[in-house]
Amino acid sequence: MHSRQLPPCFQTLLLCGLLLLVAGTAHAGGHRRAKPRVHQPIAVELPIRVDAVEVVGLTRTHPDVVFRELPFKIGDNVTQADWDFALTRLWNLDIFSHVAGDVVRRDGKVIAIFRLEERWTLDPLFAFGVGSGVAWVRGGATDTNLAGRFLEYGVQYQRFTHFNGFQAWFRDPRFLGKHIDWMVLADQLVRPRGDFADRRLRFTTDLSWLGWHDALRIGGRVDVMRTTFIPPDGSDPGPDAAKAWAVSYSLASMIGRVDTEGIRQQGGSVEVRASLVTTAPPSLALATDFGRLWVEGVGFLTVGDRWNFAGRVQGGIQGDAPRQLRFYIGGLDEVRGYTDNFISTSRYAIANLEARFIALDSTWVALQPAVLVDGGVAASDTRAVRPMLSAGTGLRILFPWMVDSGLRIDVAVPMANGCTGGKSFCPDVSIGVYQYFDGKWQPASR
Repeated sequence: MHSRQLPPCFQTLLLCGLLLLVAGTAHAGGHRRAKPRVHQPIAVELPIRVDAVEVVGLTRTHPDVVFRELPFKIGDNVTQADWDFALTRLWNLDIFSHVAGDVVRRDGKVIAIFRLEERWTLDPLFAFGVGSGVAWVRGGATDTNLAGRFLEYGVQYQRFTHFNGFQAWFRDPRFLGKHIDWMVLADQLVRPRGDFADRRLRFTTDLSWLGWHDALRIGGRVDVMRTTFIPPDGSDPGPDAAKAWAVSYSLASMIGRVDTEGIRQQGGSVEVRASLVTTAPPSLALATDFGRLWVEGVGFLTVGDRWNFAGRVQGGIQGDAPRQLRFYIGGLDEVRGYTDNFISTSRYAIANLEARFIALDSTWVALQPAVLVDGGVAASDTRAVRPMLSAGTGLRILFPWMVDSGLRIDVAVPMANGCTGGKSFCPDVSIGVYQYFDGKWQPASR
C-alpha cells in the first residue's frame, strides 16, 4: 500500500507550527526581555523650575518670536503669574488664533509646552466705510508676520469720496529684539473739510518703549507734512495753490493694558499725547507754533462667556491752529449718527459705550450684535458749546482666523443737533471694517 501524503497546504501549516513551538521553548528557557517603559507627561503645580520649553503648532512663525515673549528663561522658577502673563503676551501678538499650554514633568525634566494655532497674516487689505455723509474704500496688502518674524508692512490705495490717496508703512514691534515698537510711514491722503479739501503728504516715524509688564508705554513721534488746499470738487487748484508745511514733535505715554482673547477684550488703558507743531506758509517767513494735547481712555469688561462691554472717552485741546490742523469731529471716527466734519473745533470731548454679545463664535466666523450710545461736546468757532448724542445698534461679522478682519454695521440716530432740514428722525448707517474702537496703540493715529 502506498502511504498517503498530506496535502501541501497542511504540510506548510505543520512546519510553521513546529517552528513556533521551538522558538517559544527557546524563549521560555532564556531571559525574558522587559518592555520599554513610556513616561507619560504629568502635569505639575507652579511655582517650579523649568528645564525646557517646547512650542507646538508653528509652521510659519520662527520659534524665537515665541521665546522672546516669555517672561522667564530656562532654569527660572516659574510662578502662576509668570505663566499667565506668558499666555497673555502670546494672545496679544494677534498672530495666533489659539493659545494654550501646560507645564509637565517628562523623563525627569520639567517642560513648559505651548500649543499655538497661527492666524493667516498675509492678507489682502480691503476696508471701506459708508456713513456720516461720506464713503471711502481702501485696498492693498499687509502682513503682520513678515517672514515669520513678527514684522509688519503694508501698502494701500484709498479712495475718499472722489479723491485718491496712497499709504505705505513698515513696523517692527520688537525693534532690536527688545520690547521697542518702531514704525515708519509715508502717505498722501485727501480729506474733504467742507469748503476745502486737505491733500496731505506726510512722513512719520514713531518709536515707543513697552515695559512694566506691558502696562506702560512711552514714545515719541515726528511728523513732517505738506498740505495742499484744493477745491472740494477735486478740480485742479492750479500752480498758485496755497501750500503749508508743518512739523509736529510728539511725546506720548500709555498706562494700562488691553488683553485680547479670541474676539473679546479685557482691561483698560489711558493714552496721553502732547505735541508741539510748527507751521509755515510757502514763503517760510511767518512760522507759527502751537501746542496740542490729546487724551484717550478705553475700558473693556467680559461678563460670562458671551458679553463684552466696551467704553471709550477721548478729548483734545490745542492752541490757535491753521484750519487744516484743527480737530474735525463727526460720525466717521468719533460720534456715530453725525456727518463727517460735523464741527471744526480746538476743544472737544466724546464718549462711546457699547454692549457686545457673542451670538456665534466658531473658527471661521463670529457674529457679535451690539447696542451703542455715543455722545460729546465741542466748542465751535464762536466758542459756543455744541452737544452731540446718539444711540443705536449694530452687528459685527468677524473672521477669527484672520488678523483684524470682519465687517461692522452700525445704525445710529442723532438726538441733538444732528438732523437737518427740519427732520426730527434721521438715522445714519455706518459700515466699516472691524470694531469702531479697539483700544490698540496707534502710532500714526494723531
